[in-house]
Amino acid sequence: MNRYDSLVPALNLLLPARTLALLGRAVQFIQRLRTIQASLFVRAVVLSRFGHGNPGFSEARHWYSRLGGRQVWPRPFQKRFLSAASVALFERVFETAVRPWRTGARERARHPLARLFPDVVVWDSTLVQVSDRLARAFKGTRAAAASLKVHVAISVFGLLPIAARLVPANLHDMEVFPELTLFRKGSLLLFDKGFVAYHRLREISEAGLHYLCPMRLNGNPIVVGVHKGPAWLRRKLKKSPEGVRLRSLLPARKRIGTSWDLDVVLWPKTQAYARQAVPARLVLLPGPKLEQRPYLTSLSVTTWTPAVLGELYRLRWQVELVFKELKQHLNLESMPSKNRHAVQVFVWASLIALALSRTVASCLQPLATLVGLASKVRPILVSRALQGTVRLLARVLTAPSSQVGALLRLFMEEVLSEVRTLDIHREDSFRRLVPLLPSGP
Repeated sequence: MNRYDSLVPALNLLLPARTLALLGRAVQFIQRLRTIQASLFVRAVVLSRFGHGNPGFSEARHWYSRLGGRQVWPRPFQKRFLSAASVALFERVFETAVRPWRTGARERARHPLARLFPDVVVWDSTLVQVSDRLARAFKGTRAAAASLKVHVAISVFGLLPIAARLVPANLHDMEVFPELTLFRKGSLLLFDKGFVAYHRLREISEAGLHYLCPMRLNGNPIVVGVHKGPAWLRRKLKKSPEGVRLRSLLPARKRIGTSWDLDVVLWPKTQAYARQAVPARLVLLPGPKLEQRPYLTSLSVTTWTPAVLGELYRLRWQVELVFKELKQHLNLESMPSKNRHAVQVFVWASLIALALSRTVASCLQPLATLVGLASKVRPILVSRALQGTVRLLARVLTAPSSQVGALLRLFMEEVLSEVRTLDIHREDSFRRLVPLLPSGP
């Protein structure tokens, strides 16, 4: 498990100085204020996101001086945050950092689920409140005048960030979804009902991907087939071979004691009626009080039973753990600026810091084994550990080669003492899925 020597090369590969400099030129980050180097600037702002309290411009400038070995004046440094070029720079740096994880350069996860899907991706969003002065750029919801919505896609294998988007909070989730070409063919996408648009389900299937998502309780598709359900339902459908509306068979508030497994047709409102039909599989599971829990999926009925689908969808909760990590340990909620560009720079820096944290985790234990509570190292805890050891990490990155070995071992041992899982036998969705999964290829 000793992969300590790979940390410095891995971090240099994550944030390569030459690539950062080229990206800085490509987005015109450096124009007249040439005293601020793009590579040092990115690294400084990213490391500052591990700080405590409310790290802002001065904390980032401190890190710039520490990494570069020289002082810079506050004004020219702070002005680098206030341009659209800086936002573009950090967005491209994030994309460069996560692209290898998304395109399959990582080792296949050592979990039976990874034999069935090249990847399992969760897409979700979280709100970040910003200054009310930014209401024109980032209009909020009823709860706040101005908010920014951060959309993130993660792989449940290692909780790796693989895509992200920033939009105003008033933009409905249904209008925001990642490009389907980003994901490997055969991957499973998990997302909440807020992102469900029926035409999108068809696009996911046509792209060679799978989906599993909830259906709104007021959804009323046409039932055209029954795989599992009451006998009276089969008789009813036999009399109406063209199909029957779901809510004429089962009102939204009616409780169910057993699962239903149906073939349905969905009807988006965004296209001509003749081209609207979207075939799907609808599974209704009884909840704790026997309330309906409807799920739409493209997974086959012969392979994936309703019980497995219910457990599989629980993996969506992994993204909530990542949002908690971003807000508690990477300062996603701390937006110390009233400038719209600076706010976006800090958000992208927190997302890059998350990628840096996963890179450190991969040097403690292979990413392929970082799956669920059975993992000996919890990736989420690495970010918390880095808050107390990031200064030591900076010394590792800037020390003479003769001192790197000793500093590196000290740093990694300090982090490892904070991130070990005490009880690797705790049950979670990954463990519960193992006996339920069909045999893979």
